[in-house]
Amino acid sequence: MNWIIGVERLQGVFVDGCVVAMGVFDGVHRGHAVLLHAAVRWANAHALPAVALTFDPHPAAVLAPDHSPPMLCTLPHRIERLHALGIDYVVVQPFTREFSQLSAEQFIEQVLVHGLNARAVVVGDDFRFGHKRGGDVHTLREAGAFEVIPVAGVVDSEGERISSTRIRALVQAGQVEHAAILLGEPLHWTGIVVRGDQRGRTLGYPTANLVPVAPLITPAEGVYACRASLGSAHYPAAVSVGTPPMFENARGRVEAYLIDFPNTDLYGRVLTLQFLKRLRSQQRFESVAALQRQMADDIAHARQIAQEVESVR
Repeated sequence: MNWIIGVERLQGVFVDGCVVAMGVFDGVHRGHAVLLHAAVRWANAHALPAVALTFDPHPAAVLAPDHSPPMLCTLPHRIERLHALGIDYVVVQPFTREFSQLSAEQFIEQVLVHGLNARAVVVGDDFRFGHKRGGDVHTLREAGAFEVIPVAGVVDSEGERISSTRIRALVQAGQVEHAAILLGEPLHWTGIVVRGDQRGRTLGYPTANLVPVAPLITPAEGVYACRASLGSAHYPAAVSVGTPPMFENARGRVEAYLIDFPNTDLYGRVLTLQFLKRLRSQQRFESVAALQRQMADDIAHARQIAQEVESVR
């Protein structure tokens, strides 16, 4: 993958120019895909590279940390998705307090003109940039330094606009199937396996207890069918999110039971979950035996769903 951290490292990279698609691109959803395809078409027509300029961390994490949204995917997955949609280079601009002080005019001059040598800029029609969000599509056009291609927001079959904010709300409500339709793929959630209470092992289903590798969004409490990726290997998985009500002092967490995985130590490994379907809510059972029977049903259901998804890949 071709990606660069910071426009200050771009001296002489795009000597003939490029087309720049700008945005945070959290989740790289179907709305983003339309914008990115517009940039790729322009790039192909002019025999120039298509560049995605994205920002990390999310600007809100710097400007309003108490209101910063959890991310829909990790930065590496964002970069991977941008390339999959035809982008040649991804420039990840560190969003710092200092960077946020650039006026819209300084942003255009330093980032788009001198840094990227942009010949065209593609943005959403509501895109804002620069200090206090002072710049918009009109500001870009007034600069006269490149072609400006605004892209209208994309709506779904129900006529509602597709946005990262809306997708976050769906995920937090447990509606991962609906979220996947808007994302164009299942929600990807990546965590590191840490030591837990060993309770799953005593129940006959050893689980991997996970903590997120970044400030990622977590689906609503419940049990989910997932596809788990460990390196290049993939497994069906039944995943519990939230606080198990059967046990006192239980902690809210993400616990994944990898179906057909050999019983080996996973501590410290990185595991990515694709959330396919919510199976049920968290609930209290009349006995541990009843819980074990439900877990067996959950696992069988999760295996079936994961296999069905795999068969259409």
